[in-house]
Amino acid sequence: MPAAFENLAFAQHRDTLRYATIRGGGYRPSIRRFHVGDYVYLQQTAPTTLDVTAGHTILRVREVLPSGVLLLEGRDDVVWKDHVCNCAPCHLPNVDGTMDPSLAIVRAGLRCMLCGSAGKAARMLVCDRCSRGWHMLCLTPPIYVIPTGRWVCPRCTS
Repeated sequence: MPAAFENLAFAQHRDTLRYATIRGGGYRPSIRRFHVGDYVYLQQTAPTTLDVTAGHTILRVREVLPSGVLLLEGRDDVVWKDHVCNCAPCHLPNVDGTMDPSLAIVRAGLRCMLCGSAGKAARMLVCDRCSRGWHMLCLTPPIYVIPTGRWVCPRCTS
């Protein structure tokens, strides 16, 4: 029994020293350095403490801002903006870096700029400049085939 109390005293002393180091300003967390072209996992908040915080989505660093914010792009060519503290490096050697805009998914609740409806998301185009939604059949003239590459809405072209 005395050995257990001795171990407890050691643990309390170690925790006291650690707390003093952290609160005293001596502790500096290491900031990860990312460069343009690196692949990262975007860490997301976990619903419970048992879940892993790293996501399954691998994003590529498009730009590193001086404030520590990263501009990230996915395979669907959608740009994410998040701080370097929320990113984990991806060291997989076989990451496919090709862009495929057809993988883009219209976010839930996005309304058409012309009719105001949020329905028919499968037939909605999202502008690559302003990220507004436009139903293909609401446009003048209507578009019947999903365009390849980047698409810019009538508002941004004028």
